[in-house]
Amino acid sequence: LWNKEHFSKRIGFWKQIMMIVIGATISLVITILGGKLLENRQRAKDRRLSALMVMGNIEDFTQGISQIVSRQMRCDSLCTWLSSVSVEELELLPDTVLNNYVLDALSLSFIVFDKTAESIFSNNIETWKNMGNFQFINNVGDCFSRMHGIEEYWNGMVKENEELTNQIVQHAEQYIGTSTGAKLIRETSIRKIMQQKHNWVCWLRYQIAYLQYVNKQNMSVIGISEQELKDFMKSYHQEIVIDEPLPDDNDFYILQLLPEHLNTLDFLKNQLDSIKTITLPNP
Repeated sequence: LWNKEHFSKRIGFWKQIMMIVIGATISLVITILGGKLLENRQRAKDRRLSALMVMGNIEDFTQGISQIVSRQMRCDSLCTWLSSVSVEELELLPDTVLNNYVLDALSLSFIVFDKTAESIFSNNIETWKNMGNFQFINNVGDCFSRMHGIEEYWNGMVKENEELTNQIVQHAEQYIGTSTGAKLIRETSIRKIMQQKHNWVCWLRYQIAYLQYVNKQNMSVIGISEQELKDFMKSYHQEIVIDEPLPDDNDFYILQLLPEHLNTLDFLKNQLDSIKTITLPNP
């Protein structure tokens, strides 16, 4: 009887131990699986946010170029008309009118490439690992490389043309013509710029189409709709309004010199007075 009771107690004890171990194991597994699930969800959110930031940056760039194209299409029309009319006829226009038309036709805007998203995406190896899609990474690298090339080529051309135009405007007396506008369009280099405007506009339009095409590929690869990208960009560019006026830079240039600050110069002032007393002759 004793052995049976003893055996039964030992069985009960080991059952309790086993239940505790099983319970702890199940709890540990649930905790690990739950943590993994939360981690995977967070990684998916981070991956989606990184993709949206990059694609939004590319879309912003194309929109910026589109605005330049819109302005340049008008300039192209002006250049075409100015090139079709003889300089002698154009000089019949009032000087101010001709000057404005010619300068407007020659105007070019710099491309601004915000490299914040590229820097975050390219310099963070964890972002690359988390993205986990080679095609997306390859497409993004292609877009960023092209955007750098567009910015460098276009802005270099803008700078070169501005320098050429300014050279004639600032030294108008060295050139033939009744007005600045006439002097400009008489120059072969300026007429060449006018003739190239159309090709430049066409080139920019192709760059926009290419970047937008690759960005649509990116959306498909990552599984993000155009509407989701539009909503992200809208929230990203939404202006945040607070109940405070924007600081006025003029307010920071009004600075009163305080007497206690000026007093710190007394020692130097006294030294200077001593030197003047010794070196300067008495009147």
